[in-house]
Amino acid sequence: MEINFVNIPVKYQTLIKKTVARFQRNYRLNPQAVASIEFISKSKIRGLNQKYRGLDAPTDVLSFPIWQNATIIPQEGVVNLGDIFICPEATDIDTKLAELVWHSLNHLIGKHH
Repeated sequence: MEINFVNIPVKYQTLIKKTVARFQRNYRLNPQAVASIEFISKSKIRGLNQKYRGLDAPTDVLSFPIWQNATIIPQEGVVNLGDIFICPEATDIDTKLAELVWHSLNHLIGKHH
């Protein structure tokens, strides 16, 4: 699985890559699947939360999946899973990052709580 990093400091990229690789092996996803992960500000995530969830407050992470569930994700060829936006200001990024990425990847493959 490939990750497009946007505004992610290098010090966090290795942890994200390891988490994504473990997730991909666990769910046996298309190895050519692609997702974008972006660190954004508290004001930007608040705006997204308001626009898409109707909640006028910042949150730690938002996921925007393209597929409804894992069973319809193509198993061959390059396939975009969606976008993940993480707000480091709204969480303890040093201890919660792997959990946020794992949780968000679940949303990108249609697993919701």
